[in-house]
Amino acid sequence: MKKLNKPIIGIVGKPSMNIDMWHYMEIVDDIRFALEKNGALVIGLLPTDKKIDFKLDEETDNYILTNEEKEDLENILSKLDGVVLEGGLVSNQYEEEIARICIKKDIPILGICSGFNNLIRALGGYVRMNSNIFHNQFGAKIAHEVNLIENSKLFSILKKKKLTVNSIHTYTAMEEDIKEYNIVAKCPVDNTVEAIELENKRFVMGIKWHPELMENMNIIFAEFVEECGKKYNI
Repeated sequence: MKKLNKPIIGIVGKPSMNIDMWHYMEIVDDIRFALEKNGALVIGLLPTDKKIDFKLDEETDNYILTNEEKEDLENILSKLDGVVLEGGLVSNQYEEEIARICIKKDIPILGICSGFNNLIRALGGYVRMNSNIFHNQFGAKIAHEVNLIENSKLFSILKKKKLTVNSIHTYTAMEEDIKEYNIVAKCPVDNTVEAIELENKRFVMGIKWHPELMENMNIIFAEFVEECGKKYNI
């Protein structure tokens, strides 16, 4: 049998807004493709709790996972080499718990848009509603600039002080909302935080924009997959 030499990365599924007779879980295929083309094997990572309800992102699901459900999540995550928290309009408590477990166990994790939000919440931070259309330009390839902090992993990956990015979100965070993370990118227009990292971890990064929709951001996924696959020497 051929030996696997690719990292296995889980994309965390989200409850769909599309509810008829059934409840659905969704995964963004653009993220799946970005990971696979950089050398990863990708699987869907599903919740272990018994109650999944549709909730708007700012509400989060108030259901608290049982100890057994948390242990089940840990068991699943221990078999993975990395995790992506994807964007979307819904968030549930299991996403925050996945973030906490990954941080505790030093499993590389990348949070995109609402994944950024759930990384912040996982360590006791806060995101706030922002109805400014400036940050919610659906379909726009470029929305605004962001400034990067030079002494950061993100800067070492992109090697740029300024970026132009898309912006498809209604929830933002200010510096005072964030606990424990290093703030590594901000929007110069209103000073909202655009990227966060944790020091002394292999790879813990939250990004507010959508790199999976930007060709020049492929290197973020390439670096993430490389870190996830270090034990395979990919």
